[in-house]
Amino acid sequence: MKNTEIKTGLSELIGDKKVISRDENTMDTGSFDAFGLDRTKTYKANYQILVFPENTDDVASIMKYAYANNISIVPSGGRTGYAGGAVAKNGEIVVSLDKMNQVLEFDPFLGSIAVQAGMVTKNLHKEAEERGFYYPVDFAATGSSHIGGNIATNAGGVRVVRYGLVRDWVLGLTVVTGTGEILRFNGEILKNNTGYDLKHLFIGSEGTLGIITECILKLTAPPKDIRVILVAVPDFKSILDIFKKTHSSPLPLLAFEFFTEFCLEKVKEHLGVNSPFSEASAYYVLMEYEVSGENDEDKLFSILEDITNDELIMDGSIAQNSRQNETFWKYREGISESLSLHDTVHKNDISLPLRNMDAFLQEMEALLDSKYPGFQIALFGHIGDGNLHLNILKPKDMEVEEFFLKCKSVDPDMFRLIQKYHGSISAEHGIGLLKKDFLGFSRSEVEIESMKSIKKIFDPKGILNPGKLF
Repeated sequence: MKNTEIKTGLSELIGDKKVISRDENTMDTGSFDAFGLDRTKTYKANYQILVFPENTDDVASIMKYAYANNISIVPSGGRTGYAGGAVAKNGEIVVSLDKMNQVLEFDPFLGSIAVQAGMVTKNLHKEAEERGFYYPVDFAATGSSHIGGNIATNAGGVRVVRYGLVRDWVLGLTVVTGTGEILRFNGEILKNNTGYDLKHLFIGSEGTLGIITECILKLTAPPKDIRVILVAVPDFKSILDIFKKTHSSPLPLLAFEFFTEFCLEKVKEHLGVNSPFSEASAYYVLMEYEVSGENDEDKLFSILEDITNDELIMDGSIAQNSRQNETFWKYREGISESLSLHDTVHKNDISLPLRNMDAFLQEMEALLDSKYPGFQIALFGHIGDGNLHLNILKPKDMEVEEFFLKCKSVDPDMFRLIQKYHGSISAEHGIGLLKKDFLGFSRSEVEIESMKSIKKIFDPKGILNPGKLF
């Protein structure tokens, strides 16, 4: 079909103002292309039609039209992923959920909130706070990511050690399948033992089974008060020893993050912040605790004293106020942005059992030294849930295409190492286009064939986010 025909057909269904074609759009080319890309820099956008539905019925109309005319669809949320999961590179229609950002319902008895999938995660935090509740899933991209995208990738973030993944907070979903059928998975009750809980198939499905349009999310009570500890650590083994000592303390541990001196230098350069300590260290650990009263403050000092006496840290500090809490968090949450804005980066988002992590890192460092001699490596992550973010920076004198080809040639060696230590090649950003050739390192042939069979049920023509995952 010609693009003019597609635009006319969709405009008749959902309204002319919601459909934009590349030839007739009022945006510049870069802004238009951005809706068909995520933060992966490996791919270029190649699509002609951009659609902005405002509700579930709009999405269903779009999908029915696409199904009838054999047109592929790429859902577009906040586009903060790093796996190519939101890339439209083969002429697909891009369906942006930007305008689907409203609160639909709040239930003070169940402690839940229903929102459209295009709501920015940070705005969801605000909506929960205004109602006296707390939505605990948080990460560096909360200011731009959408809750629908968070669900589609089963995002984790910085407080998984206490609160779990997005999956743990989803009570109900509304999705539109590849045939345009609307499925509503009830989230208004806690007990519903009536067969398969199909909503879990869509959580982490990367938009390959259906477009998530609405969700009902569980909320909780906000932490009473928060204290942040930042410590300088001489080696990685000490980080794991600190975690063993601290995560079972009587104080609720909300977050346990780590980063290297190289990451800190990048953040200092980008944000203009000062060093946290007088002397540099190989690693840094950030711990966040919930406290209540003077007794808890004493326990916090006791934690810092214990790890100091055990010579696990070189220096340490407890934030004295909310402003210092924010400063300490900047050292960690500013890393991704400081790398992405100033460097070309090949990212690997991986996870390992904590018991295997030290041995894995020793082998991994030897592998990187042999395969990437002279390359700069930025390592950080969520130790509390075994999630490592491994970032390889492009040398200044290397062409971008050559750099990514080099990285792709080395990835299988790393993935074999991850497989050896019973880890996952993708912890929280999904598979997308970037890692689909390597899915077999984390999933068996039987699992992959089962997933393909499930996709055929909900997307029989294979038009939903084609080429992603497998």
